[in-house]
Amino acid sequence: MDCNETTLSGDAVDAGKSVVASVCGVCPAGCGVNVHLNDGRIERLTPLRDHPLGYVCPRGMKAAEIVYSEDRLLYPQRRVGERGEGKFEQISWNEAFEMLVENLKTISDKHGYEAVSLYTGRGNFEFALCENFFTAGTSESSGNAMLAPLGSPNVSGAGSFCWASMGLLAPTACFGTHIRELKEDVDNADLILVWGANPSTDSPPSKLRQIKNAKKRGARIIVIDHRYTDTARSTKSEWVGIRPGTDGALALGIIHVMINEDLIDYPFVEQWTHGFEDLRNYVRDFDPKTVESITGISVDTIHDLALSIGSAKGMSIVTYTGLEYSNCGVQSIRAVWIMQALAGHLDVPGGKLFRMPDRPHTGRYPVEMNKNTPFPIGAKEYPLYYETRAEAHGGLIPKAILEGDPYPLRSMIVSGASLITSWPNTELWRRALAALDFLVVINRFPTEDAKYADLILPATTMFESESYQVLDGHVQLRKKVIEPLGESRSDYHIFSELADRLGIGHMWPDTERGMVERALEPTGISVADLDANPEGIQMPMPEMEHRKYETGALRSDGKPGFETPTGKLEITSEWFREHGYDALPVYTEPKEGPQADPELAQKFPLVFNSGSRTQSAFRSQHLNIPSLLAMGPKPLVHIHIEDAKERNICDGEAVWVSSPRGRVRFWARVTEDIVKGAVEVNMGGGGPIGPIEWQQANVNDLTDDQNVDPLSGFPVYKALLCDVIACSNALDV
Repeated sequence: MDCNETTLSGDAVDAGKSVVASVCGVCPAGCGVNVHLNDGRIERLTPLRDHPLGYVCPRGMKAAEIVYSEDRLLYPQRRVGERGEGKFEQISWNEAFEMLVENLKTISDKHGYEAVSLYTGRGNFEFALCENFFTAGTSESSGNAMLAPLGSPNVSGAGSFCWASMGLLAPTACFGTHIRELKEDVDNADLILVWGANPSTDSPPSKLRQIKNAKKRGARIIVIDHRYTDTARSTKSEWVGIRPGTDGALALGIIHVMINEDLIDYPFVEQWTHGFEDLRNYVRDFDPKTVESITGISVDTIHDLALSIGSAKGMSIVTYTGLEYSNCGVQSIRAVWIMQALAGHLDVPGGKLFRMPDRPHTGRYPVEMNKNTPFPIGAKEYPLYYETRAEAHGGLIPKAILEGDPYPLRSMIVSGASLITSWPNTELWRRALAALDFLVVINRFPTEDAKYADLILPATTMFESESYQVLDGHVQLRKKVIEPLGESRSDYHIFSELADRLGIGHMWPDTERGMVERALEPTGISVADLDANPEGIQMPMPEMEHRKYETGALRSDGKPGFETPTGKLEITSEWFREHGYDALPVYTEPKEGPQADPELAQKFPLVFNSGSRTQSAFRSQHLNIPSLLAMGPKPLVHIHIEDAKERNICDGEAVWVSSPRGRVRFWARVTEDIVKGAVEVNMGGGGPIGPIEWQQANVNDLTDDQNVDPLSGFPVYKALLCDVIACSNALDV
């Protein structure tokens, strides 16, 4: 710190140079940072020492550039041109709220409040916003249920295509709980599988630090992925390349070997599991040779994985979206976790732990649905999602808009999201948004959705609002580091005022400070305490106990076992069976894949993947920030060197990526760091700002809205078919 800088913990920020300890406001991860200011403007961030997440990632390093970008939305605007033209005029906040309330009243009077959906994306994942507006009936959601008391069941958001498979469906089926009650004990594991995840590009990369520390103490790290990822490279880990979409087959093959080699924890299986004999019979068909033909992983490697897992003292699995986006995403996650449990790595040191149930919490304020509310969109089609998420499934929103099924949806509020760049079949979403009677977009930057909006409301970054952050018992005040730019308002301010104007304002504190004070009530910590300790306060946490299924700590009735229908870890899920789904963690070959559809694979011989994160962008955000854009100036398709050679494609060359849905221009990254026969295509393009190369590169022009995991409704983003053609070889460029 410069000797002329002053560290501040109060609200006031002195002129000149100063430093404010707070929470990073670039994304909602909750990293503890020192914000360095000069004359009240953000200059840079540095990590807070001894903070649970003391990081400044590449995006955080460019915080000032993001906050002060000339592309920021700073004033309320209403449409003056045709839908899709992007013509707007500035109006006041009062005019904006009057317009919003009037239209909601008109539509709800005619169609009922079920005709209105509030859809939220990653831009609304700020901790307190989620804790104050999530729907009753789930343990965790980024959905905003502010309109639920008025009769709108159609709370929806990014959870319709991300996280819920791993966070809700799979753990409920196996353990009877949600992922917020589980964690991997990476710090004590002697074997770590990084399976379908790349912690080096996470926000924040906390797992990468843990993995590196584990490597230093001698743990074995194995990365199972179709790419040799930054994580594998930076940790010098072993890489097991796999054909995308076949992870479930690999897990079942490993279980097959574990059974044959007597590597199963049979005392645990006999007392605490349900359905093992059914699984034993099912995996007989997944012998190593068969699994090799499915996954591309050698027989010897499959044997080695099984022996290593079965003999490890503690084995943790770091996984995420890489397993969610196939035709059997939920079941694949279940297969991997069941494999871990059968080897004896459940709720033991180094394995998958159940968090202590009596740990302290800040206040949580779920929003109850109006009792006369109809079922949300998608409840019938995806009942497992509805039962665990208690909200609408976003993938079926266009059908409700365009076909009135199950009833008409006539208005949307889209907050912190970008529908057109997120979901498959972008033209369908364009038609749907254009067909609405009233569309509101709340964001910090223009989105492609906003072109169709009737009303645009400018949101602050999280540096411009006051809130709080909790990280496993560590409570910190998210300080308002700078005043809101222009006339932008915090998301909380926008929603609390809208609630007040709709007659339900009493349900939420009317100020950000009031919201923080209410949340702290159960903790005994005051805002003054947090002001005096700007780096945060650690609440006392109970000491970890293991094998809690033996003591009754995992069940609401206090009996030993799990909170499942049978009281056991369910290898065969009775919940799934009740709804007509396969009870076992069955493997389904990718519907659009080389083995399921060899005829189509003749025309589109490469396996398509998308969704991997980059260091320069945050989903579809920041593609307009020059210094971040310099890290990835053009959208890339990663292709194996041999596949590129067969197509006469050179590194850096413009290419067409084509699928049965269309073609999009990308630039080739020719590499050996991807399995032969697969490609990885950058996501996030297709927005209205940034370079034209990114604006024209919407990867979801290539994906399929009809190809989904039937349990979750998640689109298959990672196991489709495509080809890559040099632009010079195409009929036109």
